[in-house]
Amino acid sequence: MILPLGVFTNLYPGQALSPGLALLISLVGFFLVFIILGFLALFVKVMGAVFDRASSKAESSAQSVPAAPPTFPDKPEGIPLPENTSAGDLILENVSEEEAAVVMAVVSHRSGIPLNRLQFHSIRCLEEEEQ
Repeated sequence: MILPLGVFTNLYPGQALSPGLALLISLVGFFLVFIILGFLALFVKVMGAVFDRASSKAESSAQSVPAAPPTFPDKPEGIPLPENTSAGDLILENVSEEEAAVVMAVVSHRSGIPLNRLQFHSIRCLEEEEQ
């Protein structure tokens, strides 16, 4: 039985495609696909190992060097404010002065802005309505 060449007419001009040649072309194609997939898998494994090594080196170097204490500039940036001058009036609604002081200290600490650079207009207690 002789099969027509179809797409292989340019490769084998003037010949018919025998079953043996068709099988050979199929096997070579499958073999090439699996070889290329093997190379891709090997490439992925090698790249994974390279990145794992690089990240473990970075982690070990970060762990071995102790964190330096934060340094503060000798002079504050911008125009310094006087330490004792009030920045205005503060309205407290259902809040004691001690609670307001705690709120202001927490805002200053979390924002990293010195307390004398913050200006509070009002502090009020938000209570949930009881049902």
